[in-house]
Amino acid sequence: MRKDSTITRLAIAAALLAALGGASLYSALPQKIVPAKPFDLRAKTKFKGATAIAELTWRDQSDNELGFEVLRSDDAGKTFKVVGMVGSNTTRHEDKVGKYVSGAYQYQVRAFNEAGKSEPSNVAGAWF
Repeated sequence: MRKDSTITRLAIAAALLAALGGASLYSALPQKIVPAKPFDLRAKTKFKGATAIAELTWRDQSDNELGFEVLRSDDAGKTFKVVGMVGSNTTRHEDKVGKYVSGAYQYQVRAFNEAGKSEPSNVAGAWF
């Protein structure tokens, strides 16, 4: 690299820093943003043989997610555990709950990316 091009780059960086009011160059870079939460989560139930399946659908309102986590609760929504993951722009998932199950299950979905996880969606219930 030539010496004069290094000086020019430093001058440009200094001018940019001054234009930003002394902010760091890092703060001028686009920041990663947590995706918006999914909404309108709905659950339908079906059986395939003896296996109970919850068919989940939701609406995606983010444009920066890497995917979605599907969470299930079997204790009236007190605790949720991740039971599935799907890729970006996906708005459905089938959760195979198990064979010969009965009872109530609650679901939530949340989007994720490098910046973190969204707030969870609304809760949708499934009865088997």
